[in-house]
Amino acid sequence: HGSEDGNGEGVDASGHGGSGGGVLSESSFNSTWWTQFCVLVHRSMKNSRSAIFTTMNLIKAGAIGLMCGLLWFRMPYTESTVFDRSSYYFFTMTFWVFDAMFTAYMAFPLERSIIFKERSSGAYHLSAYFMAKTVSEAPARVVLPLIYMCSSYWLSGMNDNFGIFIASTMCSLLSVLAGESIGLFMGAAVLDMEKGMVVMTVVALALMVVGGFFVRTVPFWMQWLGYLSPFKYSYNSSVQLVFDRPVPCDGSGILSVCDGASEGYATVPEILTFLGVEGSVGFNVGLLF
Repeated sequence: HGSEDGNGEGVDASGHGGSGGGVLSESSFNSTWWTQFCVLVHRSMKNSRSAIFTTMNLIKAGAIGLMCGLLWFRMPYTESTVFDRSSYYFFTMTFWVFDAMFTAYMAFPLERSIIFKERSSGAYHLSAYFMAKTVSEAPARVVLPLIYMCSSYWLSGMNDNFGIFIASTMCSLLSVLAGESIGLFMGAAVLDMEKGMVVMTVVALALMVVGGFFVRTVPFWMQWLGYLSPFKYSYNSSVQLVFDRPVPCDGSGILSVCDGASEGYATVPEILTFLGVEGSVGFNVGLLF
């Protein structure tokens, strides 16, 4: 009931089999939307566990977390590491959001034939399928980034405040879910895999470059694209969280406000202005939803 057999054949979620074409009316479904949803959630959870929680994926998350933790290893909280701290977050969200986007994109093109077959037999509403896939895969989707964050964050010494770790990790995970949503949308819009991968690549890179890290002054005719970028909101919120106190000047000359001095401090607003951060934490997190 609501699962696939060994040959990938879809089983009717409405409790009956058969085939047939045509447009499905409401009476074509012999089960409620909620029943269809529950059955499809169960099926999708089984499939996602086997697809996401593979040995290689777990090794990937742990290895990248270790590599990044060692690369940014225990940075001192000083003027010279301001940009390094912000770059850690941009790399983190770029990698995991891209991973979520492209993995989620593959869902619909790969399952297209099964969806069409099950839909033609009146197995379920399309909305029930979409909601079930979103709800069931979201928890699994955040496990690998969570493994990465737990290792890389503490090794790099971003901020030893546990509350900051929880909050910044939540921002990163929200951006992953936002990336997954974009991938699902593109997968549903472009079912041809070859064309879809091209479109997905262009969209993902466009959203990344207007996120505010690489280019501070985005051309006015492209600025609207920045407001669609999950990279922008995750970066803005995470950076504000990690810089929770003034940064000591160290004579490196990174911050103009320090003027090359080895004494004094740069205030939090001055640091955020230097990094081009916009909006409050609450505002940016709210837009990730």
